[in-house]
Amino acid sequence: MRALTAQEKKRIAHVKKRANTAISKKRILLGAQIRACTAPVELKRKKELLRQFDALSPVKGYPTVIEDKERSMIIDYELLRRLTRSLKHRRVDVRIEPGGVLMIHHEDPSNSRNHGEIELYEIPPWQQYALSDLPVIEID
Repeated sequence: MRALTAQEKKRIAHVKKRANTAISKKRILLGAQIRACTAPVELKRKKELLRQFDALSPVKGYPTVIEDKERSMIIDYELLRRLTRSLKHRRVDVRIEPGGVLMIHHEDPSNSRNHGEIELYEIPPWQQYALSDLPVIEID
């Protein structure tokens, strides 16, 4: 797998900053709604708002769109790259499954019992909506 270029990293940083600003604003609004729920009858609504607040985490890493011939998904590219580099001297098969799952099958050619499967999932949907204009990297 190739490293990200300086231009791609700069573009990702700009997109990530814009997305984190939008997520931060949403967290501020949810915090205000949570503080407004003071009556005991609003306990269920407050729990739901707290769950939404906790789920909104900032974007980290280097999110990129990776695609193969059929599907695409948004994933932290540096995480994927580090993982595939750690599988050195192995036969590695990477493919995107439906539902935003990246399957990595690896096998040691010198030892047929040394093999495995790794699943990586897409970044959460609330982060995907905030991200746009990400670089596209094709895998083969």
